Amino acid sequence: AIMPRSYLMLYGLIIHWRDNIGTTLDPLLNGFKEGLRSGDIQYASFSAAFYIGYRFHSGQAAIHTIIQQQKMLMQELTKDAQEDPLDMVRPTQQAAINLTGLSQDPAVLTGEVMDEELLLKSSLASANITLEYIIRATAACLAYIFDDYNRAAMHSQNIQDIAEKSPGIYWINLQAFYDGMSSYALAKTTTDCKKWRKRGRKTIKKFVRWMKDCPSNNAHKLLLLKAEDASLFAAKSKKKKEMADQSYNAAIVSATDSGFVNIAAIASERAAEFYMNIGEVELFSRHIVQSHKLYSQWGAVSKCECIAKKYPGIAFNAQYAQ
Repeated sequence: AIMPRSYLMLYGLIIHWRDNIGTTLDPLLNGFKEGLRSGDIQYASFSAAFYIGYRFHSGQAAIHTIIQQQKMLMQELTKDAQEDPLDMVRPTQQAAINLTGLSQDPAVLTGEVMDEELLLKSSLASANITLEYIIRATAACLAYIFDDYNRAAMHSQNIQDIAEKSPGIYWINLQAFYDGMSSYALAKTTTDCKKWRKRGRKTIKKFVRWMKDCPSNNAHKLLLLKAEDASLFAAKSKKKKEMADQSYNAAIVSATDSGFVNIAAIASERAAEFYMNIGEVELFSRHIVQSHKLYSQWGAVSKCECIAKKYPGIAFNAQYAQ
């Protein structure tokens, strides 16, 4: 069948470089259904893996609904699919489970549906670079969200050179973003600021280029990375402090307007920490409450619990997506 294959190529590898990632979801789901109907199980499986991954990272659906749909798709795939495409679904599925609080260590992709170390070994043994990329990019995202910046940087660094061999997939964008964000976090928290800032600025250059072709997927990420860069010098430079202030808030607005509730939550959390560091207590409180609210809307129960535990003096009101 031509449709599942053409839809996978177009909506899995091309469209998101021009249009919002959300525009790929219905076509990828249709490609999955048509693949099952026509017996093209391999491409149906790949379409399902891309659909689930893109839907999760788009922030346009509550996590618990993604988990429910993942289970339904997995049931369809396990009837007669090959193992590789099934494995490609697992990292997103486990990440969603972790964020809802149903794992021992939320920062590690190990739990109900996969073991991070074992699946990585399997991908390396079979030379499946796309699977390795998806595992590590998803692991970097999860580790970053739960403040394990060394782990996030390690995973993203390990796939730095694979992007050229897996052209097109949206996880390339994600790897660059979380590599940049973890680099700036480490620039703030380690003694080697210069090294980590240099690595962060490399990702800014990528998003400058990508943003020109697709603002809706990249403008908010570029603004957030620029805010992180400026925040490194906010204590010594009024200009940098103003730049960081403006860029954080612009990133929050841009992410929200483009449907990325997850990135808006991250941007709000980073903005809160920035305001705390420069002594703006009221702005810190406002932004950390906003971050908690956005994570709650996304359905990231375990992240909300981490924020509440980290800032026990703040009154949070969790209203998880239904």
